[in-house]
Amino acid sequence: MKITVDGEEVHLSTGGREHRPDRPFVMFLHGAGFNHFTWVLQGRALAYDGYNIIAADMPGHCFSAGKPLEGIEAQAEWALKVLDAVAAGAAVLVAHSQGGLIALEMARTAPERVRAIAFVATAAAIPVNGQLIALAEKDPKAAYQNMVDWGYGSLAHLYENTYPGASHLDFGLNVMAMGDPRALAADLRSCAAYDKGAAIAATLACPVLCVFAGEDRMTPVKFGKKLAGMIPQAEMHVIGDSGHTIPTERPRELNACLRSFLARLEQPAAA
Repeated sequence: MKITVDGEEVHLSTGGREHRPDRPFVMFLHGAGFNHFTWVLQGRALAYDGYNIIAADMPGHCFSAGKPLEGIEAQAEWALKVLDAVAAGAAVLVAHSQGGLIALEMARTAPERVRAIAFVATAAAIPVNGQLIALAEKDPKAAYQNMVDWGYGSLAHLYENTYPGASHLDFGLNVMAMGDPRALAADLRSCAAYDKGAAIAATLACPVLCVFAGEDRMTPVKFGKKLAGMIPQAEMHVIGDSGHTIPTERPRELNACLRSFLARLEQPAAA
């Protein structure tokens, strides 16, 4: 699906199903250097469950035009404009890594647009090694290799995959190479500079799900647990044998968590 935001074409995946005005929206927010392909196995599953899916490529990522946006605040503002463009009054946000910071900023600036949040392999703050930022600025392909090496868990490195013959590592490299070469560096700088997450997390009033990975070396699980501990009544799950890229490493487990969480949101409130 193609829409226009700030005069630039934006590509978003709907999970293969058209939006319906009577169905709730789920918006997926991808992480640094990645794009909507992060969410193929979640978007399609939930679309066929009847949800309106929004899995957009941020500007300069994959099929979306424009220059990569600098700053979590600007990225959150852009995401809210995407909601406007598809006539979504509010949405459940499913947010991976950098997307978690974007979700927090959206909840700060427009809480009425955020029905609930599912945080996936993220934290309230994502400090980034300065050497990685410098590498992404100078040699993006080398930075992709570094990110993929650190991003995937031990089983992915052994080429264990639910799709026989497929490689998580090649998938990650190919997905990152789809974007503007400047995109990863802009995303990493944005994560490193954002310092509002903890204050926002403590004030979240919407339902929250947290799904973390036991082998996460990008945002280690201890930082995820710290985020969950800041949020009143957050539900938390840890997938022990996954690395940072839970949506593709452990799609069945993540989908089960999301489906259970969404089902509870649809239940009528107790009298």
